[in-house]
Amino acid sequence: MPRARSRNALLLGASAALLACAPATAAAHATLTTDARCYAPGAPLRMTADGLTPRAPLTVALDGRRLTYGDGTSPAADAAGSFASSFAVPALAPAAVQQGHRLVVSDGTHRPHARFAVSRPAGGDFQPASGDPRTLQARVRVWGFALGDKRPAGRLPVWLHWVSPAGKPRRSAALGSTGGPCGALTTAPRRVFPFAPEPGRWTLVIDTHRRYRVHASGPRAKIPVHVRAR
Repeated sequence: MPRARSRNALLLGASAALLACAPATAAAHATLTTDARCYAPGAPLRMTADGLTPRAPLTVALDGRRLTYGDGTSPAADAAGSFASSFAVPALAPAAVQQGHRLVVSDGTHRPHARFAVSRPAGGDFQPASGDPRTLQARVRVWGFALGDKRPAGRLPVWLHWVSPAGKPRRSAALGSTGGPCGALTTAPRRVFPFAPEPGRWTLVIDTHRRYRVHASGPRAKIPVHVRAR
């Protein structure tokens, strides 16, 4: 990640985070909120804590690992018992499509926490991903359908559309509804092709629309499937 450019920078290992304290109204109970529930890897996360002990030194931890300033100083609550900062969220593990994290701010008495997740952009695949597509049974995975949404995550309907090598929709089927902060879904094992497909390059399109459209709004994943001639 880029080097911090201000003295108020939170660091986690080699990761830098820009920090800017801002006043806010004190709350009766300590709370910690983030500006979204799901982020792309490396995206800025903005957090706000209220109800802390005024002017108390703070410990900020991500998954149990302390975040510190690059100049060695410590974050602190303001005179109203509030604290605001931002930092770049971690990268995903190489094989992961989504990971959850826990953020904690502590003044020694109060320990408000918040959870968020990091996800790849909207996508999908089959598990297992190899075999004869005519007979293969696999789980369909969908992720990132709520990525970047500032609103509380809702359940989105997910549809699978089989588009033939000629570019014509052959069939559509409901897969279920997304869940979690990033809009993810994993189905039970199912036939990749519930009909006899003709040879060629098929495109399996996953989106939130009951009917297939070449250009559709919202998140979408495309999975190419090659059916060989027998």
